[in-house]
Amino acid sequence: MRDALRKVLFVLAAMTLVTGVAACGDDDGADVRELGDGGGSGSGSGSASAPASGSASGSGVSDAECAPVNTELEGDAGDEVEIALRDFAFDPGSIDVGAGVVTFVAANVGDEEHELAFLPGGGDVPLAEGGAPDEDALGDAGAFELEAFGPGQECKATFDLEPGDYTLFCLVETESGETHASLGMVGSLTVS
Repeated sequence: MRDALRKVLFVLAAMTLVTGVAACGDDDGADVRELGDGGGSGSGSGSASAPASGSASGSGVSDAECAPVNTELEGDAGDEVEIALRDFAFDPGSIDVGAGVVTFVAANVGDEEHELAFLPGGGDVPLAEGGAPDEDALGDAGAFELEAFGPGQECKATFDLEPGDYTLFCLVETESGETHASLGMVGSLTVS
């Protein structure tokens, strides 16, 4: 009887673990979205955090809601940038702003979930073998993001940005495992 109970508990624990992992979505940006202290403005090349909010699948069906970033800084913003998140591009693809507090108003006008992520220093988004995002390298580089959100939504993120070049990217993965960045959803931000 005890062995049978242990087996049942083991199976239940395994099912819970599998269900928890499956619910995490296909974004692979979990570590990116946790960067920063969660308290607002960043230093260095800018930082922020956004709570996880849903999956990021390429199915076209979305339950991910907008999770605004650093709303307490919006009143300090010197610039407000409107950017459209399309399938699979940013519009505009190249942005120039002044250093300091900047609010990004991102509108998901595509049919997929999208995120707006930033890589300080510019350049290529680091990928691990097989093309998956290299979360360690992104963390080391100080990457930060506006969490993925669904089609038809608008979401704001405010960051305290230092001068430099940044790569804009979206690491949401399609059902086939390709990232939106690998499909062309990459842009540039110059902060002067």
